[in-house]
Amino acid sequence: MKKSVAFIVLLLITINPTNDLFAQKLSPRYKDFKEMKLNYILDNTEMSKEEEEHFQCVFGSYEDKYHSSVWIKERKIKKQIQNSLDTINTASASSYINEYYKLEKLGITLRNDRNQKLLEKIRTKQVLSILHQEKLFDKEMFKRIQELKNKKKKEEEKKR
Repeated sequence: MKKSVAFIVLLLITINPTNDLFAQKLSPRYKDFKEMKLNYILDNTEMSKEEEEHFQCVFGSYEDKYHSSVWIKERKIKKQIQNSLDTINTASASSYINEYYKLEKLGITLRNDRNQKLLEKIRTKQVLSILHQEKLFDKEMFKRIQELKNKKKKEEEKKR
């Protein structure tokens, strides 16, 4: 009896969506970014209604999985490296390199899986267009980020 109660309690703890260890909360910023990306791709790619529905379903699950499994972890590693670059020892550096490489491989695998799922119900040419629009969106966002950084830099220089 005690074992079954303990098992049920453990099961409830692990599947509880409010448990931060097992469920990652998505930030409002990430949700906005994801929606912008989705709309950008949909606005710039010609698809049938069925293809759009399939794309939205695959896109949503892929983006969330990539964000929590790869992007957040890569960002954390980058911050750790940046904060300890001058004092890092060889073993830690090697560990960071290996962990980052594993995350890059996982990201590539996730993208490939996503693309294969897209190809199940979306024409090849449209999938290619989706990939192209995704790259254009990323470039545009990078450009905006750079412009914001430059603007902040100029404002700080004016204050001095």
